[in-house]
Amino acid sequence: MTISIPDLIAIFLSGFGILLCLVVGVQLLVRKEGMWQSNLLLGVLLILYALTLSNGLFAMAGIYAQYQFLYFIPINFSLSLGPLFYFFVRSRVHPSFRLQRRHLPHFILPMAQFIFYLSIGFRSAAYKSWIWREVIAPYGQFVEEGLVILLALGYLGAAYRMLRGIPEVFWKGPVYHWLRRFTLSLTFLFLISSGYEILDWVLYGFFEYNLFNTPWMAFPLKLSYAAISLLIGYHAYLYQHQSLILPEAPKPPAEESELSTRIDALLNGQKPYLDPELSLEAFAKLLGVHRNTVSKALSSRGESFRGLVNRYRVEEFIRLVQEGQHEHLTLLAIAFESGFNSKASFNRAFKSHTGSSPTAFFQN
Repeated sequence: MTISIPDLIAIFLSGFGILLCLVVGVQLLVRKEGMWQSNLLLGVLLILYALTLSNGLFAMAGIYAQYQFLYFIPINFSLSLGPLFYFFVRSRVHPSFRLQRRHLPHFILPMAQFIFYLSIGFRSAAYKSWIWREVIAPYGQFVEEGLVILLALGYLGAAYRMLRGIPEVFWKGPVYHWLRRFTLSLTFLFLISSGYEILDWVLYGFFEYNLFNTPWMAFPLKLSYAAISLLIGYHAYLYQHQSLILPEAPKPPAEESELSTRIDALLNGQKPYLDPELSLEAFAKLLGVHRNTVSKALSSRGESFRGLVNRYRVEEFIRLVQEGQHEHLTLLAIAFESGFNSKASFNRAFKSHTGSSPTAFFQN
């Protein structure tokens, strides 16, 4: 089998994108820092897109043609990408958000897609040939591709509308701008791929012309799929290194005592500790100094960065409860809104700073 130059380029870029998504996806699944639910959603998104893109890669490389028993193996998760991205964005900007049973309907179609391919993916080549002729080729592929377009663009639009409604809070500013760029870039690439899919339907329906039979004509579509993998892999890397998305701070102070004052002013005024992803490196960038300089300034006060941030988070939690937030939020949800990323870390920090559990503290 001879592979055309456009397909070779697409295979190379897709292969690199698949590798990037798999590596970063696994990193997110085992990541202990930050928000576990956001880590999980983005990690699963990366891995499922890598598997979905592998489906196209196998077709371009002639693997399916050579090993026909591999046709329709259950690695196509294209209907999962929209819901996973939307809930990742929602989880990232609303720390107290948690997936619940009422969100399961969003994953009915993705589960149906997986079950369908699972039911035929390990059958005989003759059966797969029959199901292609009788079910998938006549209408199944058009239904599936149509649903992919509707779900992807629908959930991307919902994510963008949600981002527009984010309140003007300091820590959410850089996160908002990053997620907005991420969403718009992803939407642009999906529009390209959707446009080509629709064009292929029209050409085949009216003129029986298959766009994929002309390598250079199909190249932008295949390139857009590869670009999506590179885009989400790159932004997943930024997600794990938040200091890269923060703006540069003004020139740092010369005196350590002045830096100590600026640390308190930043925490009291801008409340960056409300972001569960706040790291020492990101905090230092907000101050315009190296992380070691911040650590040294805090050490001179007998404090650590994590201890200082958790103290502010505990004080924020107590303030929110005293304001009556517990009347419509659970204590754990308030803890997440205060910047904590897990129940265990919240309980440890609360007991360390107050000497009692949250329940006992408010009962007294």
